[in-house]
Amino acid sequence: MGYDRLSAADAAFLHIETDHEPQHVGSLSLIEGAPLRDGRGRIRIEDLRAVTEARLHRVPRLRQRLSFPPLAMGPPVWVDDEHFDIDYHVRLTALPRPGDDAQLHELMGRLQSLPLDRSRPLWELWFIDGLAGDRVGLVIKTHHALGDGIANVDLAMALVDFEPDPPPDDPAPEWAPEAVPSSARLLAQGLGLLAEEPLRLAQIGVDAIREPGRALTAVKDTLRAVVSFAAQPAPAPWNRAVSVHRRWARATVPMSTIAAVRERHSVTLNDVVLEACTGALREFLLVHDDRPQSLKAMVPVSRRGADEHGDTLGNLVSLIVVDLPAEEADPVTRLRRVQAQTRDLKGSGLADGAHHVVDLAAHVPALAAPMARLLSRSIPMNLVITNIPGPPMPLYVGGGHVLEVYPYVEVIDGEGLTIAVLSYEGNLHFGLTADRDVLPDLHVLAEGIEKAAVALAGTT
Repeated sequence: MGYDRLSAADAAFLHIETDHEPQHVGSLSLIEGAPLRDGRGRIRIEDLRAVTEARLHRVPRLRQRLSFPPLAMGPPVWVDDEHFDIDYHVRLTALPRPGDDAQLHELMGRLQSLPLDRSRPLWELWFIDGLAGDRVGLVIKTHHALGDGIANVDLAMALVDFEPDPPPDDPAPEWAPEAVPSSARLLAQGLGLLAEEPLRLAQIGVDAIREPGRALTAVKDTLRAVVSFAAQPAPAPWNRAVSVHRRWARATVPMSTIAAVRERHSVTLNDVVLEACTGALREFLLVHDDRPQSLKAMVPVSRRGADEHGDTLGNLVSLIVVDLPAEEADPVTRLRRVQAQTRDLKGSGLADGAHHVVDLAAHVPALAAPMARLLSRSIPMNLVITNIPGPPMPLYVGGGHVLEVYPYVEVIDGEGLTIAVLSYEGNLHFGLTADRDVLPDLHVLAEGIEKAAVALAGTT
């Protein structure tokens, strides 16, 4: 039988990963605690494991691990983990009561600093007891090779409920792992793919002759992306090599605040997010006696269609680079400048061009890994800002209402700051990730986002 192979975009996140740059994404949720406890007040971890395991058939990839062909002959494949252990993947930890937000953020940073084990399925759930206010934390970690931010929301949605007391699940089908292919078989399949590569390249040429306009557009987009990558920005304080340790902070902005800005200034939600981040970054630089400068933000762009949710994992995303005018003091002027850029960049072809570069590298297996690493470190950016659409309805875990959900997205060498945004239950939830040693006061930047959004809502 055949085995699912990682796409060029999925495999790129394995190539980028190093011991101090784990490439997983995730989230921190805060859940109403009482429904998750037994009569003695303990978290019902065995019940939560059982429910999770019973639903894994909805996302079969969660029981699969990576298998690597010998001699790197072709991309890795997904195979069933014949030793799958739900106790390993669904864990319980605790803070000393009553755990406050600072302790929770510290634990979140430490958990996300640890890489996922490539010999097992690439995900973990951590329930955290001991939080003040009888809340329970839930930390999710999934490797970026499993999928982009939207895919990971889809993945999490398969494991939650949409009401506090849902009807019982249908009996889960019995799971029997498929036999793992031998190294010899993977090598043979890899050699077969290599032999077919000239035919695939020839087909690209035939398609270019049949549709010259489309081929010319692809070439232009690719060249535009390459030229853009050559224009490196002035470094910001966090544009340094990262350590093995992470720092994480969170911020919350009510959607009513966002709506007020959108109505007053006729801009998009993404424009407001980018300007709130710009205002916060400006104030952060001023506090640190750094002269505010224009900053370049890499902004992922989803290539996922409306019908590509639920059972479509993987990375269907490219990018644009947005100049954040942090040197500008007036927030409305900054907002207008951001708006003008995002309107133009949506039709610039840069996002498609970056996607073509990754795909072209995949046609030469020996170049796939070094090219992925080179591209990841060549994107002209000071930071990443990514906006992930969240679920439009309330969620429940074990009968407990999910109160808040904050995203986590990794950092890499030279890009020691990422701001991720997720919408849920009338709020925008910001998750800020940084290298622990580079930004010790990351919470100040998080607070600045909240203040910048409120200030922008009051502008005329």
